[in-house]
Amino acid sequence: MTVTVVGIGADGWAGLTDGARRTLLDATVIHGAPRHLAFLPAGLAEEAARPWPSPLLPAIDELADGVHVLASGDPMFYGVGATIARRRPDLDLHVIPHLSSFALACARLRWPAEEVTVVSAVARDPSPVVRAVRAGRRTIVLSESGATPAHLADMLREAGLHATITVLEQLGGAREKVRPFRRNLRVDDLNVVALESAAPAGEFDFEHDGQITKADVRAMTVAALRPTPGWIWDFGAGSGSVGITWALQGGGSVAAVERRADRAERVARNAARAGVPVEVVVGDTADLTADLPVPDAIFIGGGLTEALAAACVGVLPSGGRLVANTVTVEGQCLAAALRARYGGELRSCTVADLAPLGGGTAWQPRRPIVQWVFVKGEA
Repeated sequence: MTVTVVGIGADGWAGLTDGARRTLLDATVIHGAPRHLAFLPAGLAEEAARPWPSPLLPAIDELADGVHVLASGDPMFYGVGATIARRRPDLDLHVIPHLSSFALACARLRWPAEEVTVVSAVARDPSPVVRAVRAGRRTIVLSESGATPAHLADMLREAGLHATITVLEQLGGAREKVRPFRRNLRVDDLNVVALESAAPAGEFDFEHDGQITKADVRAMTVAALRPTPGWIWDFGAGSGSVGITWALQGGGSVAAVERRADRAERVARNAARAGVPVEVVVGDTADLTADLPVPDAIFIGGGLTEALAAACVGVLPSGGRLVANTVTVEGQCLAAALRARYGGELRSCTVADLAPLGGGTAWQPRRPIVQWVFVKGEA
């Protein structure tokens, strides 16, 4: 079965290549959004145009042999072409791309495309925008509507970040506009947003009530957890510092478990300011049979029990990592017993801070921390 997807821009029929126009003129059925189908010549539109129904996905599942699809810009760049390819691997998919809005935006701004982060806010969580701006990266956001620029400005303000915001509308078309964002700006629904920060935001400052893994121990813990773009489960999350730092370093997401509701809310606020996707579970332990994403890593910063450890070892995929930190003698004995049962490494860490003593200074040791590191599938 063959399906042909043709990309079209705001410059419409005239902006298509001769080959793309011939392909569409030979079509008997052309699926597309109304704004795309409106670019077709009158006769072709009357005979072949088929507006997409809502919801869209069942219609993609039922695409017939020989039909054509008219899509926005480059159909394989966050477009319907990529959706068709994922859902219908049985198809012989032919794609004729147009210039993407990302390529046009980079051209207008004179930004080297390989140095720019792109984020889609179309039916997606836009939190990666905050992460990109915090890292000081130039960012292009594919907007969901004319309300997206103001929403992004609000997100950055709430995260304490500053960036130059440029709105680019109807790129490639006769009504193209490239303007600095301001609050009273009326924005066309067909837009992308460019964000440029002056410099990286620096080390993230966690909101906390004293329940936080200190930066030096946090660094050791995150290193043992080996950040990935996947998910971490953070038990006894407190401020969420370990899980959020793990996600910031690897581009991942956090499922945070915290028994106190006020701390759970604080975790959510810290994650939002950091630009990290988070699911917060309020309770002593998570229901490991619940519909949580499969974790690449699990951190137990509080509430280590034999039952919780067994459940975590069971749910981890091969190669997944489990790290548990404990400061009590009872917790340290349990960590030793867990290592004897499941394997892994056990290490003790003592940090001393310089503090006043009489007329001078002396090293003030903190409580020793015992850390159990387990990797699923390793002896």
